[in-house]
Amino acid sequence: MKIMKRIVFLLLWVISVYTVSAQAGITPTVGWVDPAMSHNRLIREQTGEGVYKLIGPYKVIGTSYLFGDRNKGNLYASEATAVNIQLAYNTYNQELEFFSGENINKPLVKSPGEVDSFVFLANKAVGLDQDLHFIYGKHLGSSEKAYFQEVAAGPKAGIYKRYKADMGYVSSNYVQSELRQFDLLYDYFIYNANTKTIKKLKNNAGSIQKELSVFGDVASVFSSDAFSANPDATIRKAVLFIHQ
Repeated sequence: MKIMKRIVFLLLWVISVYTVSAQAGITPTVGWVDPAMSHNRLIREQTGEGVYKLIGPYKVIGTSYLFGDRNKGNLYASEATAVNIQLAYNTYNQELEFFSGENINKPLVKSPGEVDSFVFLANKAVGLDQDLHFIYGKHLGSSEKAYFQEVAAGPKAGIYKRYKADMGYVSSNYVQSELRQFDLLYDYFIYNANTKTIKKLKNNAGSIQKELSVFGDVASVFSSDAFSANPDATIRKAVLFIHQ
């Protein structure tokens, strides 16, 4: 009986990975899952259906916060800079929350655009192996009211990732029609420093390699296999290569 339960759980997990990937327009790959997506899915599984957030008529389980509801980081705005504070990035509404000594339990909320950029400092406990740098879309030539994570950038071009939480159906519970779950999605964008414009990319190796090749022949450092094994690492290597 226990073996059957484990098999069923594994099948549901695989279905969940493929469902989220399909919604994001990503071809599922074996051995690599975006760390932020993996962490947010883990939180959803740990909290279950008993903990939810009311959004309109829906009960939404899981979290829309990137890497949980608090991370140590730095915040940069035109009127102020704050370092080594607790930050929370809500990818559903693109609001940024921060905590300080004066407001330890209740965060101050910054609407999209009130912060120019921010950094999540490395925290291996939640899957953050290195600092993550985010910049508001306006500063990259985007009209989207969203923050873009810098995957890799240089004087010629850069690749950015935009995270967004969406409300999806709960595949394990179709009885409660009002029940939804936060599905974390992402898209890659390329920034052209010469034209100061940013362009959304298709989430596949061919599309990204083609766009990067405008700035230099990256065929020797960019392959479909490498991209499948670790997209972000492959992108960083290619961007570094064109800026040598």
